[in-house]
Amino acid sequence: MAGNLKQRLIKAGRDFNYAEGVKVLNNSGGEILADVVVYASGSSGPFITVAKADASAPATATGRLHITKHAIPDGGYGVVLPWKLVTGLNDDVATGNAGNEVYLSETAGAMTLTKPSGGTTVVRAIGTVVTNATGAASGDGAVLFTNDAPVLE
Repeated sequence: MAGNLKQRLIKAGRDFNYAEGVKVLNNSGGEILADVVVYASGSSGPFITVAKADASAPATATGRLHITKHAIPDGGYGVVLPWKLVTGLNDDVATGNAGNEVYLSETAGAMTLTKPSGGTTVVRAIGTVVTNATGAASGDGAVLFTNDAPVLE
C-alpha cells in the first residue's frame, strides 16, 4: 500500500512545516525574542512552559531543546520549533565557515561557535553554520538549528 502525500503538504526546502511546531507558554519573567534556544521548564494546564537554555546551567541544557519561531511576550503564548534555518545573521556565530558546529552558549538562549568550557558547563552541539557572513554588517549568514545532537561532555 503506497502512502498518500498531498501536494499542499510539501513545503519549499527552507520553509518549515509548522505542523511540527509546539505552542508554548512563556512564564520565564521576560520576553523571549525570535531565534532563541529554549528548554521545557514545566507545564501550565495543557501547555509546556519554556525558558532560555544555558550551557552553564545543566538542568536547562539537557533534554530536547527548541528554537523560538517569533518573539514570545512574558505571560504570552508562542510557537517553538525542533529545527529552523536561522538567516540574516551577522554575529560571531555566522562568521564561522560552512559546516562548523554551533554550540549552546553560556549566555542564556544564545548560540556560539566556541565550545563552552568550565566545571559544570554542558557542551552541546545544536546546529551547523550553513552560510558564513561576508561582513560585520552584512546580515547574510545562516545557521541550521537542530536539536538532535547529544550532550558531548
